[in-house]
Amino acid sequence: MLSGKTIIVGVSSSIAAYKACEVVSRLKKLGADVWVAMTKEAGNLIAPLTFRTLSGNPVITDLFAPELNSLPVPHISLTKKAHLIIISPCTANIIAKLAQGLADDPLTTMVLASEAPKLIAPAMNPAMWRNPLVVENTAKLKRLGFQLIGPESGCLACGDSDIGRMSEPDDIISRAVGLLGGAQDLKGRHVLVTAGGTKEAIDPVRFISNRSSGRMGYALARAARERGADVTLISASGYLPDPLDIKAIKVESAAGMLEAVLDFYNNAQAVIMAAAVADFRPKHPKRSKIKKVERRKLKVEHRIELEPTEDILKAIAQQKGRNSRLLVGFALETEELIRNAKKKLEEKDLDLIVANDQTTLDGEAIKFSLISRDGRIDEYPLQSKDRAAHVILDRVAAAV
Repeated sequence: MLSGKTIIVGVSSSIAAYKACEVVSRLKKLGADVWVAMTKEAGNLIAPLTFRTLSGNPVITDLFAPELNSLPVPHISLTKKAHLIIISPCTANIIAKLAQGLADDPLTTMVLASEAPKLIAPAMNPAMWRNPLVVENTAKLKRLGFQLIGPESGCLACGDSDIGRMSEPDDIISRAVGLLGGAQDLKGRHVLVTAGGTKEAIDPVRFISNRSSGRMGYALARAARERGADVTLISASGYLPDPLDIKAIKVESAAGMLEAVLDFYNNAQAVIMAAAVADFRPKHPKRSKIKKVERRKLKVEHRIELEPTEDILKAIAQQKGRNSRLLVGFALETEELIRNAKKKLEEKDLDLIVANDQTTLDGEAIKFSLISRDGRIDEYPLQSKDRAAHVILDRVAAAV
């Protein structure tokens, strides 16, 4: 996505500096050449060595450091080739310096010397954010062409629950990709993605589910949005935050997911069923909590009768041909992975299936194979789910 792009990430002194580690890591995974410039105070919160390890480049805390000798006049030579500068987090102090054109540290010097787009992610106490001076300085930066993302509302390090939180790394990355004009091969396309493990009620407080975290589906939704798609995300995950510009439609059961999928299916050019939908549900869920009962010191057994859930893939495959939609499924198997995945692809009339095993459940990485309708099988090594999402979408974009 960002191959050939040089990005400078500025880190200033906020407790949110730890989030910048994820920003740098994600940019590297997308192929960017990343350089980090830190204020002296930020170095008291995060060791420069951390960013050097993540970026693979020297960290700039002193423009005259010997390790920068290979860069003649670093604040000029490096900023000339920069395609974007991100300041994450950006404190009230840095906002004030930039608004007044001050350049008394490596970070502000590089910002003033660069003609590249600038994206800043403020992070500070809510009283500081609302201070008229900060409001005025922020408004001035906007007029000068700086892009702002956040801050967000939530629990802050100072104990307040209010505005002031730095935006999440995922949202910053999405904005950065948009500013850099990353691959927009899904622009004008509607992509429907399902995510998470459904829950089937036993009683009002208990349910049958699986170990799916929803991370793969969310990675696909984010990646599709980064590539210009109009994305609908239907999620059975209860704790993952909504990606930038995507409001997840929350469901719980297989029946609820089927209803939501059918509501949006007709408008989609590609449907990616990454959710782990329960195959069975209790036939007679109880209306009140099942109590633990003992009679004469003998525990009473409770038996749960199961029935099949709705087959979502089968249901939507029957309508597939009306608008020539691309249908992508997932196959998680504990044995004979490829054979069982190919069988599912044929039975569900899929165009592409992602085959993986149980080791990827609830994790950050995935090892998988892509099997297409024509029998082509491509195997991919263990990699982040964010990277895997783009691999999968490469195939989707080529077909829609």
